[in-house]
This record gives sequence, structure tokens and C-alpha cells, in this order.
Amino acid sequence: MYVCSMSYLRLNMDPKISDDSVSKDGESSIISNLLSEILSSPMNITLLAIICFLVYKIVRDRTEVPSAILPKTKELQLPKLRRDFTIKELRQFDGNQPDGRVLVAVNGNVYDVSKGKRFYGPGGPYATFAGRDASRNLATFSVVSNDKDDYDDLSDLSAVEMDSVREWEMQFREKYELVGKLLRKGEHPTIYDEDDDDENINNEEISGTQNFINEENDSLRNRQSEIFNSKLSKDNKKNNFAGDTTLKSTQKTFTNC
Repeated sequence: MYVCSMSYLRLNMDPKISDDSVSKDGESSIISNLLSEILSSPMNITLLAIICFLVYKIVRDRTEVPSAILPKTKELQLPKLRRDFTIKELRQFDGNQPDGRVLVAVNGNVYDVSKGKRFYGPGGPYATFAGRDASRNLATFSVVSNDKDDYDDLSDLSAVEMDSVREWEMQFREKYELVGKLLRKGEHPTIYDEDDDDENINNEEISGTQNFINEENDSLRNRQSEIFNSKLSKDNKKNNFAGDTTLKSTQKTFTNC
């Protein structure tokens, strides 16, 4: 009893102690109310998570070593290759050989896609194209490896699929170096001179582009001809119908007379 009364008197006589206890209670209640308000709303939780992620990213970017300071690994520069290939010879360049060169054939032409090795090299999403003729795969949107030993002339593809092959070939010409041709059975390889490589490549690119343009023009002319013939046939049917109607009207008038 005595101790309790003394404690009560001490609290009443010492306002500093009572104020400190009240302030501590107030701060804890404010924090608890704030946390309960944040956790009660899913949107607030989402915003809090975004803020924490941004703070983490800022701190990480400041503490990590910039990539410009880190030494860059130099990619091995392969010597320029200019020659024609058979199906069997092409398969030796799938990226698994010591030099790691990757070749892909599209529409009868062979391209060096080594700089796109992360796509066409071992482990890449299109690794099945490496060392193969990928024309049919690109036309049919298939990644199944083409292991046929015979030259694929693509004669059974539709017009739409062949257009897709030509479009892919144009993209390969823009991105990668043309190496040579994919040889048919019994076809002899072309002997390329080192001094004439660039000129031959440019001539082949121009020739290929011109052939593509000519084929597109022929296709456009055929479509225009089909549209014209269809319109002409409809006009003839309309004229025949109008003539029949006029003839019947004349016969009826003659009968009435």
C-alpha cells in the first residue's frame, strides 16, 4: 500500500515521467494505426512493394560496378568464307566445331550467321537451323531439324509459303554475309576469286533483289488480270440479263398489238 501510494505520488509530482510515457504510448499507437491502415488495403500493399523495389534498385545500381569499367570479352573474328556447299558439307558448320562458325541455307543460298550465334548456335532457340537448309522450316514455321540428305527444291510449297521464304531470305541478306550456294545433286561448285568476292556478292544480291521484284510484279499482274476478268464476266452477265429483259418486253408489246 505504501509502495503504490508512493508511485502514484511520484507520477503526479513528476510531470516529465508522465509526459514521456504518454508520448511513447502515442507514438506506438500512431505506428500501429499506420501499419493497420496500410495492410488493410491491397492497393496500399502493392504501392509499398513497388516503393521497396525501386529503393532496392537504386541502392543496387549505386553499389554495383558499372559495366563500362568491366573488361569486355572480345569475340573471335572468323576469316571470311566464300564457297559453295553440298548438303553434307553444310552440316559440318552447326557451331559445334572448334571454330564455332554457324552456316544456314535459305532458298538455295548459304549465309554465315555466326554473329547471331545466340539464336542459331548450340542451345539457341533456332539451333536446329544450324548447318541445315532452313527454307522449309521458315516457310512452315517449324523448328524441327531438317535432316534430309537430298536437295529440297521447295516445289510442293504454296505461293504464300514461297513468299514467306523470299521475305526471310531478304532479311538474311540484310543481316548476314552471303557465303555461297547450296548445291544440287551433280552441280559443280563455283570457284570464287578473292579479289572478286565483294563484286560477286553485290551482283548476286542485286540479281536476287531484281528477281524478287520481277516475281512480285508478275504476281501483281496476275491478280490484276484476275480482277479484270472477274469484273468483265460480271458486266457480261448484267448485259445479257438486260438484253433478255428488253427482248421479253418487246415480245410482250408485239403480242399486245
